[in-house]
Amino acid sequence: MTIQEQTHLCHRTNKFIEKYGVSRKWLASKAKIREKDFSCFINQRLALSKNQQERLTAFLDEYEQCMSTFSQL
Repeated sequence: MTIQEQTHLCHRTNKFIEKYGVSRKWLASKAKIREKDFSCFINQRLALSKNQQERLTAFLDEYEQCMSTFSQL
């Protein structure tokens, strides 16, 4: 997949970082992506591998689900 095809995920990731106030380093570690690769992805200079993309998407989904449930309490 090219970086152009991952633009939506890149924007979603940047919004996630801004919304929840997490660091890029922390998020990269949670998704098991090297910091350098993650930084390049965030700046739309590098496409993630399929495995990296799946791990990042799964983590974002899980985190947002937990936060959604937490905010309903």
